[in-house]
Amino acid sequence: MKLIFKFSLFFISLTSLLMASEETAHHLPSIGDLKYPFINFIILLAILSKVIKPLREKFEKNSDDVKSLVNSAAKNNKDAEERLAKYSDKIKNLDSDLVKINTEYETEAAQFAKLHSEETQTIIARMKRDLENKLMGEKKELVEAMNHELLETVIKKTQVTIGGNPDYKTKATNKIISELKN
Repeated sequence: MKLIFKFSLFFISLTSLLMASEETAHHLPSIGDLKYPFINFIILLAILSKVIKPLREKFEKNSDDVKSLVNSAAKNNKDAEERLAKYSDKIKNLDSDLVKINTEYETEAAQFAKLHSEETQTIIARMKRDLENKLMGEKKELVEAMNHELLETVIKKTQVTIGGNPDYKTKATNKIISELKN
């Protein structure tokens, strides 16, 4: 490519030198005076034909690259705008969302406190009922123990009283025998 440019510069300078020498001769213009510019024009066309095709391909490739970059940028821009709109909506709704979350938290806390209070009351009532049942059981055991002890005490005193008096012994024996007969 550089070689072609060097040749073209050489021919242009040669042509200009030849034209300058002919101008100094002061002759009338003729069609022959156009032969060197024509040669230069042909050389320029030859150079351009060699250079234009790769340049055209390069420009078309660059054009395709630019088009794909523009399309990609447009797509990315559209995605970014959608995200921006989405996040803007989220930011706008942030205060209402915070109020909603706070309200839900307070509602759940109140429900938890109520449920916990109800469970505590239920546990207290159950413990009270269990305690009353336990106390009733212990009272019943104590009453039975006292009755048994009282009965044994009465029986011992009766035995001492009956054992100490022979008249009571005879009466008790007769009464027991009569009861057994019936």
